[in-house]
Amino acid sequence: MEEILKQILTGINEVKQEIGEIGSNIKTLEHRLDRLEKMDSIEHRVEVNQIDLTDIKEILEKMDSFQTDVLKDFFQIFKGSSINKVYREELNLINQRLDAQLTKIAKNEESILMIEGKSSKVSNAPI
Repeated sequence: MEEILKQILTGINEVKQEIGEIGSNIKTLEHRLDRLEKMDSIEHRVEVNQIDLTDIKEILEKMDSFQTDVLKDFFQIFKGSSINKVYREELNLINQRLDAQLTKIAKNEESILMIEGKSSKVSNAPI
């Protein structure tokens, strides 16, 4: 009987040791799972950020190509002689209109001076 009890005690001790090993293995697994969850979270953030960066890069490339095309067309039009000719004609027309207005102003000033001269002669005339 004593021998059976010794065997039972050794069996219980072995079970205790194995349960302890299982407990430490479970702790190791939990630690590894936590690390994996963190890695998944980091990988997810990296993937999301990569998608965002890729989208931003594509948008910037589209904007750059659009701006270059538009500016290229604009400069080609601006360099074209027809646009310069139109601008010159418009400036000449504006200058002609300004000259006409200046002529009118000069004539009016002359008329004012003549009227002032006549009124001063009339006022200076003896009564």
